[in-house]
Amino acid sequence: MKVVHTSDWHLGHRLYNWDATDEEKQFFAQLAELVSEEQPDALVVSGDIFDTGTPGNDVAKRFTDALLDVTSRCSGMATIVIAGNHDSYSRLVVDKELWLRSQVHVFGVPVEDAEGRAVFERNVVTLPGKGMIAAVPFCHPRNFPTVAGAVGDNRAKSYFEGLAKYVAEHSGGLPTVLAAHLAVSGEIDFRGHDKSFIFGGEECVDVDGLGAGYDYVALGHIHCPQWIKGGRKIARYCGTPRAIHFDETYDHGVDIVTVEADKEPEARTKVFVPLHALVTLGGKEGLPFDDALSLVDAESLPPDTYIRLNVRLETGEFPGPDWTERARQKCAAKGFRFCVNNPIRTETQERQEPRERRTLAELKELSDDEVLDILSAKHELTDRQRELLRSLMEEVRA
Repeated sequence: MKVVHTSDWHLGHRLYNWDATDEEKQFFAQLAELVSEEQPDALVVSGDIFDTGTPGNDVAKRFTDALLDVTSRCSGMATIVIAGNHDSYSRLVVDKELWLRSQVHVFGVPVEDAEGRAVFERNVVTLPGKGMIAAVPFCHPRNFPTVAGAVGDNRAKSYFEGLAKYVAEHSGGLPTVLAAHLAVSGEIDFRGHDKSFIFGGEECVDVDGLGAGYDYVALGHIHCPQWIKGGRKIARYCGTPRAIHFDETYDHGVDIVTVEADKEPEARTKVFVPLHALVTLGGKEGLPFDDALSLVDAESLPPDTYIRLNVRLETGEFPGPDWTERARQKCAAKGFRFCVNNPIRTETQERQEPRERRTLAELKELSDDEVLDILSAKHELTDRQRELLRSLMEEVRA
């Protein structure tokens, strides 16, 4: 079974308020061309189709038009689309029955019956003579359906084990694939990812807990493409098809995976050409603002390159009130797209400087644990209060 694996499109994402419509159209054109060339048995889209649960009508139409074009390039291809944590599952599945006319299978939730018990067959797509694909959209661990006869209170683990058992019993020896949108625990490269969605523990699933027996696990959620280490090499994040953050300093594209029963899958990555590059000036350590700004004049870059300035802040220093406007004007004069002055503080400064004030950019980069550390210190929270607060944060996100 040949599978094109892609995920984390984040349609509608604006890079520091810059519209990315043209970048999205270029991605879809490259995806359509790839499908035409490869003629895969399945296209698997492992979640985070949209950047927000309420995409604009123009974004939703762009998705519909593009996916219809892509699916028309291969008449025998089944397309499996699952909701990610950025998606509204109800909006994604509203046209579920219509999509089936184009062999597009859309999954918003792990299906359950009236009593809340898992209905595994409703989350499985059979490709006659080719194999089976199990589709598990993003779901908070406590919200998975119950499984008859399950031992313990880990609903996610019980669900994945039950689903794997169902697939094994019905695959007829053909290749099997699991498509899921989640963070797995272990040695993962999180570069460029929003840390608040991947740290905190409960959302992470042990890769062995996904259930044994699959020949390929097509993962979405983490933006850096990578194989999951440990045991058989079967689980992979394909990553984003285009960079949506300056720290995503790696190739972007989609994977073409050949899946055979009881064999390690073979994956080839098709790297997509970005329409506009994301360039950071100032180095990892940052430079004083005027020095970083002077680099804009020295750079010979294509028009419409996105620019981020790494600005080093000394102890007690905060960004000047005119820095953003000066950087915007300088970049505009060169035909670049200015995005942000990124504050850089050294570890020594972090240890010595009381952090009563932080820039907005710094606040956005904090993980849940870092937020809890600040609140715990400021309000002298007990361990019990800290855990209650963590639970509240998780409930709000869910």
